[in-house]
Amino acid sequence: MASIMFDVFELRTIKLRDALLSLSQLDQKILSIPYFTYDEITALNDYTNLISFRFPQYKSRSKVVQDFKICFPAPKIGALKNLVDHFNHIFSCTEYTQFFSAPIFFNDFAVQRYDIQSNGIGVHKDAIRYRDLIIIICLAGESDLYISSERDGAQKTFINDHPGRLVLMAGPEFKNLGTPDKRVLHGVTNITSGRLSIGLRCDIHKD
Repeated sequence: MASIMFDVFELRTIKLRDALLSLSQLDQKILSIPYFTYDEITALNDYTNLISFRFPQYKSRSKVVQDFKICFPAPKIGALKNLVDHFNHIFSCTEYTQFFSAPIFFNDFAVQRYDIQSNGIGVHKDAIRYRDLIIIICLAGESDLYISSERDGAQKTFINDHPGRLVLMAGPEFKNLGTPDKRVLHGVTNITSGRLSIGLRCDIHKD
């Protein structure tokens, strides 16, 4: 399998600090930055081939389209474990505490697989229990991650989440978010060649 890296080096810590500062100043608190190496994305793809997926077992109260399969909780093995450990380690540093209500620990780990021509996932907000910071990482495929100011998704702004990029999205209690209803409305559409993505979250209901 491809080499497992996820090194913590100064350029990355500076990049993340600057990204969080920018995120705290945005009206729509979501942004995308280049972050991962080719070898890291390859390693993550390799390990997702070892896990199994199922259709979601829950139904959205607002009847949001959910046309994907999920591995949840995803196993922390190989590169997948290295990924979670990487961000838990980085965000434990004191220079990031100003952005969060409490120390960050990603205890909610999911991998989603969308088939070619899937209907994606409709416009929605992540659950209110996911505090401070949500991470989205697309590993493969061609699709469009978007945000919207309205529940009908009529006004879309697309976010670049091509493989290699890191998407940071504010959850409740993130610096300058305001009230929890300011959480970002977002969705995924135009899945022309499938999509494989990872989500990392801090669930206040878990240890």
